[in-house]
Amino acid sequence: YVANCRHCSTTMTVHRKEDRLICHICGFSQLPPSRCPECSSRSIVNAGYGTERVEEILRQVFIGAKISRVDTDTMRRKGQLRETLNGFRAKKIDILLGTQMIAKGLHFPNVTLVGILNADVGLYIPDFRAGERTFQLLTQVAGRAGRGELEGEVVVQTHTPHHPSIQFARHHDFEGFAEYELAMRRQFGHPPFSHLALLTSRSVHLERAEFSLKTLHTRLKQNLPAGITLTDPLPSPLVKSHDQWRFQIVLKSDGARRLAHHIREVMKDLTFPDDVVVTVDMNPYSMS
Repeated sequence: YVANCRHCSTTMTVHRKEDRLICHICGFSQLPPSRCPECSSRSIVNAGYGTERVEEILRQVFIGAKISRVDTDTMRRKGQLRETLNGFRAKKIDILLGTQMIAKGLHFPNVTLVGILNADVGLYIPDFRAGERTFQLLTQVAGRAGRGELEGEVVVQTHTPHHPSIQFARHHDFEGFAEYELAMRRQFGHPPFSHLALLTSRSVHLERAEFSLKTLHTRLKQNLPAGITLTDPLPSPLVKSHDQWRFQIVLKSDGARRLAHHIREVMKDLTFPDDVVVTVDMNPYSMS
């Protein structure tokens, strides 16, 4: 059994301290079931692990160590993050555990060991920038170790150790990664060798969101200028968010002006139901 959010197309996360299941997209929460809703068994075991579970394991392994966890649950009070980071810098905290919040722009001269869990978790999202973001994150996190006079070591947990993003990050080879990534993008016509437009429809009514985007797709496809391609209308990677159903089309062109002009000419003659919102994102940073 997997607990899914009723408002979003995502699973809910166990928060042990609050004894709640919480959706990290919309914030909806509920009590964990005492019986499995599928088979009625009481033998429920939580699968997977997050920062809370990792903290529990660290406290069992490093008995007596001062451990602090940095995530959206623990850093709610204003100034709390700064206090925690200053405490770690002053050696009042032995182990700092956190999400990507502790990955960027921090200088800890005394850190000699950094561990990265599930390093490849972002590689398999449907976004051509997935490899770049993984390389960037690994490079940033690894840079926390050995920033002072002491040498540093980085331990990475991954199911795909031979993936180019991980290997290039391992060897601190930005030029090698850039050459590899640009060659791949040139081969498939991804930016920076093209321009993209992400058109998304959303509505509380699934059928209206889907129909509106199909209508838009039909109009875009009519008299499609040379040099512009478009995908079929598809559900967004996160198809439901905050009770809104989401569908999308991606257009690609070698010319940004030509692409924007075609979309603008089609959109100006179209109307959609009041409960349907259609957005256009030129050269989107995220494809979801």
